Amino acid sequence: MRNSTAKNSVIVTTLLSALFFCFILVLGSLSPLADSGPNVNTFGSTGLWLSLSMILFLYLLPLAFYMLGMHFLKFVMAAFCSIGFLIAASTLLLMPALFLFGLEDFSGNLSSIIGIMISCLGLLITNIVWLLLRLKDRQPPCRKAFKMVKMLRHLSPFCLKTNKLER
Repeated sequence: MRNSTAKNSVIVTTLLSALFFCFILVLGSLSPLADSGPNVNTFGSTGLWLSLSMILFLYLLPLAFYMLGMHFLKFVMAAFCSIGFLIAASTLLLMPALFLFGLEDFSGNLSSIIGIMISCLGLLITNIVWLLLRLKDRQPPCRKAFKMVKMLRHLSPFCLKTNKLER
C-alpha cells in the first residue's frame, strides 16, 4: 500500500508541476512580455501551442513510462523537475525587477505580473514537494551497508556455533 501511495503522490505532483509550467507560459504570453521581442510567444500563436505541447510531452512521456514500471525514469523526471525549479526561481526573481526597473509597458500591468509570480511560486512549491517525495523513499547507501553488517554480525556467531558442532 505504501508503494502505491508514494507512486500516486509522485504522479499527482508531476501533473501539478506540468500544469503550473503551462500556466507560466500562457500568462507570460498574455503579459507585456509578449511584446518585448520578435521571437516571443504571443497568446494563441503557433509558437505558444508548440511550447505547451513540448512541455507536456517532456512531462508526460517519462511519467507514462514510470507508471508502467520503468522506475529508473524517476532520475529523468528529477532532472526535468530541477530544470523547472531553476526556471521558476529565475522568473520569480526577474518579474519584480522588470516591474520596478524595467520596461515602461509593465507600469499598468501589475495583475499579469502577479499572476506569473503566483504560478512560479506554485511551480517552486510543487517541485520542492516532488523532490522531497522522491528522495524520501530512498535509503542512503551507508544505511544499507550498515544493515548488511549488522545482519552479518548476527549470523557470524550462529555460523561459528554450527562449525564447532560439526567438528
